Amino acid sequence: MNRNVNRKELVNTKNALKKEWMQKQLNIEITTAEGSRYIDDVTKRKIKEYSLSSQNRRKFLMYCIRAHLESDYLLVANLIKLIGISRAGAETMIKECETAGWIVVKRGNKNERNIQASDVTVETYKEYCDWLWVIINKSEMRSLSASINEIEKLEQTML
Repeated sequence: MNRNVNRKELVNTKNALKKEWMQKQLNIEITTAEGSRYIDDVTKRKIKEYSLSSQNRRKFLMYCIRAHLESDYLLVANLIKLIGISRAGAETMIKECETAGWIVVKRGNKNERNIQASDVTVETYKEYCDWLWVIINKSEMRSLSASINEIEKLEQTML
């Protein structure tokens, strides 16, 4: 059997699997970007709508959620750097989210503020992750990834 033919067949198969994986990933991203998940709870629905309204708002809430999950707080100055926004933009988001009860702000010395997501924001994200897990699990992307990995291992043995 010709090694070059086998290697070419492996590469073609891997490329076909990667294309299928890409299409499934694209469908997942479109589904999440469209915000097609319905939420009964008004507060949680507002959090979802806020996070989908701009990339900066989404990143703001994600960093706040991560801080909460890590039992930590973010300094406002660090948050500004992470998101890449102006202080005015950060102040607007902090005010909106604190007023709505979506973040917790700890005030320290010299007007220093530390921020993390509130429990309702973390719970909203947890429910989003549960919804997303179902979509990803149904897509069977894990088996596609495993197949691609096995093909790549076989390719290495053919070098």
